[in-house]
Amino acid sequence: MTLREEARQALHVYQSQTGLSLLEISNRTGYAYHSVRQFSSGGRYGVGEGEYTAKALMDFFAANPPARPVVVGTFYETECTRAIDRLLAYVAGGRNGMLYGPAGAQKSETLKRRALAAWGDAEPWCVYVECSPRMTPLALLRRVAAVIGAPYSQYQEGMIQAVQATLRRRRTPAVLMIDEAQKLCRAIDTFEMVRDIGDKAQGKAGILIAGNEGVFDLFKPRPGMYMEQWKSRIERKRVRVLGLSEAEAREIVRAELGTLKPESVQTLLGKPVLDPETEKTYISARRLFNAIDDYRELRAKGNGTGKAN
Repeated sequence: MTLREEARQALHVYQSQTGLSLLEISNRTGYAYHSVRQFSSGGRYGVGEGEYTAKALMDFFAANPPARPVVVGTFYETECTRAIDRLLAYVAGGRNGMLYGPAGAQKSETLKRRALAAWGDAEPWCVYVECSPRMTPLALLRRVAAVIGAPYSQYQEGMIQAVQATLRRRRTPAVLMIDEAQKLCRAIDTFEMVRDIGDKAQGKAGILIAGNEGVFDLFKPRPGMYMEQWKSRIERKRVRVLGLSEAEAREIVRAELGTLKPESVQTLLGKPVLDPETEKTYISARRLFNAIDDYRELRAKGNGTGKAN
């Protein structure tokens, strides 16, 4: 591969990873927009001119890598996170699965952390996409492309081809983690795009559908759409997680705040939640961390409630 072709491919991938337009890249590199656009399209150059542009672009990419995603706060391994990891290992074999449960079960936090750990690898093993209610197929495709390094395209058909081709070239399957998937009930064409990516990736993409109990609404019958076959594949490996056990919650309080009086710890834990499906109780991780933050804020104000007791 010549330097020109290598730089041209790197340019298209860089656009996917950063979302920058050719105009923005030309402004940042100091090259004329016409030159960058011509280079991107594979236009002809005079002797040596394409090589100069290619080198300048490659130097710019090396000096300005895409921003690394950031997830703040301490992450605690729990039985829920271990169950999620077991599901991810299953889906990593190019299979499909579903992760669901109430808020506060560390679903999104775990998926984001796993994607962050894989970010920047030559072949990131997992791709995290958080859905929104009006998410278009093109928006989803571009989020996937940004992680797997698929070339940028302005149009949906071009992005479909780029994503599918990049997935098929992989040595190992990628896990496409579609989080908050229940929000796609109003964007069912985008949900169908997820299925299409998996079906045409030739075994190089496993699909994980994640969210609350509303994810089942995605598979309700719709005119002209037959979801039962995909539903059966997704539900073949279905994992429901709830939240923290009381022992796990107490250990988190101790790690975050030190030793406290038993009544103070119990106040932070609050009343366990009863799950109607399993009749098990759990403590919401989200609610617990909010309570810990409130406790720290009171202590910072000097109310005396944060003294080790």
